[in-house]
Amino acid sequence: MRFFISSNIKNNRPLYFTVVVFLLSALLYWIINWFFYHTKFGISYERMFRYFFTDPEFPERLPLGQLLEDLHIQFFLYIIFLVVLASLFLHKCVRDTFKYSLVGLSFLSAFGDTASSLLVYFLGPAFIHLKIFMFFLFQTSTGFMLLLTLKLYLTKEREEPPERSLLYLIVLVFAISTILFALLNLFLFVSKMGITPQSVAGYYAGDPERFIRPKSLEGMLEVISPHTVGMGVYLFALVHFAFFTNLKRKVFLSLITLSSALVDNFSPLLIRFLSPEFSYLKLLSFLTLTFSMFFISGAVIVSILRHRAKTILYI
Repeated sequence: MRFFISSNIKNNRPLYFTVVVFLLSALLYWIINWFFYHTKFGISYERMFRYFFTDPEFPERLPLGQLLEDLHIQFFLYIIFLVVLASLFLHKCVRDTFKYSLVGLSFLSAFGDTASSLLVYFLGPAFIHLKIFMFFLFQTSTGFMLLLTLKLYLTKEREEPPERSLLYLIVLVFAISTILFALLNLFLFVSKMGITPQSVAGYYAGDPERFIRPKSLEGMLEVISPHTVGMGVYLFALVHFAFFTNLKRKVFLSLITLSSALVDNFSPLLIRFLSPEFSYLKLLSFLTLTFSMFFISGAVIVSILRHRAKTILYI
């Protein structure tokens, strides 16, 4: 998180090259996102209608679990991408009102893109146009922010130290995003597995009565591998913000959050290959992780709004 506090990134060669490589990677992600969105959801009414309802003549909605899983991945990438990019963009010498507007618009369009998917699913195809608009707004605002930031670090343009209020804004939006992300995870969990130990055990170990086959080792590792890294990075960012609030027992809270994430990620292997009874452990670890994300995010939000947090600049 060095870029949160350093106003001399260009003078720190290792940090500078790291930032430039990230920005070039971010540009590649932004370009690929056009093609990914087109192939996954579609960027026309007809293509997106087929994603949600499969066939215009015999409309049948796609499974809710599949939609939530797609949104879960997409929203996670959006937030991580925006938090890092926005924190670098704050070093550009432009008016703070412009920074507020562009950063706010980027996050709002990310929220809107995700929320509009649920509106389409539950309320009908009339909201497809809103989803397409939100995607274009997200790509436009983030693309503009990305190009301005690249110009800052690839030219001799001068950096400026970011205002503390702007840094607080990013942390605040990240905390709010985490609450929404945790809610999305909760809905996805219930939709795919249910909320009882028996339904969770059946999802992984198989359930002949519900025609569910046991999960294969290959399929489980395909889920565990990216989640181990992705959730580790995400929770590290969340937990380290908690250390700059007035919460008590922060180390304990950090250990609970990170360990519950690890147990939640690897307990399916125990259910599948040792005993279905480990479904209790899976359910407990997931609920603990979800509660921790809500609790930490809420504490960060309250601390920022009350202006009682220790400075988040010293990260």
